[in-house]
Amino acid sequence: MQLLNKEQLGHYESEGYIILPRFFDDAEVQELLEVMRRILPTINRGTLTADHDPWTQEPGDDLNPLRVSYINDLFEYDQRLDDHMRSKRLVGVMMDLFGSDITAFQSATVIKPPQINFDYHGWHQDMYDYQPLSNFKNANAMTYLGDMGPGTGSTSLVPRSHLVGILQPVWEDVEGWPKKQRRLEGFEKYEPDVITPHFRPGDVLVFDSRLMHRANSNADDATKIGLVNVFQSADCIDIEGKNDFHVANLPIASQGKVLTREESMKMVSEGG
Repeated sequence: MQLLNKEQLGHYESEGYIILPRFFDDAEVQELLEVMRRILPTINRGTLTADHDPWTQEPGDDLNPLRVSYINDLFEYDQRLDDHMRSKRLVGVMMDLFGSDITAFQSATVIKPPQINFDYHGWHQDMYDYQPLSNFKNANAMTYLGDMGPGTGSTSLVPRSHLVGILQPVWEDVEGWPKKQRRLEGFEKYEPDVITPHFRPGDVLVFDSRLMHRANSNADDATKIGLVNVFQSADCIDIEGKNDFHVANLPIASQGKVLTREESMKMVSEGG
């Protein structure tokens, strides 16, 4: 079943992203939030696959009391999160973009605790860390579980920046900051083109992994969560085998069929 229309496919190709409003309904958003509510209090500082608010160790809110800001390999924490990664509609979008055979690249979450300054996260292109790949059929699908605007944890983008090449990232010390700030060398040229959409719970942002983007600060008193699922075409090969995420190269769809966890594991064991 085709999920993206001609205009959406064209927008992804030319602009490097598409926004799918209310892609997941309120019931699904609430289910995912409840899973995160169970997980977040268990992610202590020092967890290897997680980050926390670097500005303070004061408690957060009820949803995120330890002020977690990032978790990788998220699909392993709960079957519901594995199910979300395998959503037939979400994977269907990727098949519309990249064809009938899809593998996973990353499963994570970016979290903005209350009142966090996220400027250190900075502008970046995911593809810098992913390359070299055999092609660019690799994209991030971000599912928003809260209301997020420019100052409340939204994502900023530079349309069409997936077509300009990969800029060199730079990490700089900022006086009084607990972490270096990341930026892109020469980004000033593209700054006038920045957009910051307002996302509602259940919205999905799909963007090319070459696109310049950044996660914004959260001046709200409530934690904001975005679920990250990065997918690629099965013929998009990690040439140097750099991807050590646990979900790397896991078959998600084969010949147009979205796979169950058991079917994925069987394909891996058989070398498919």
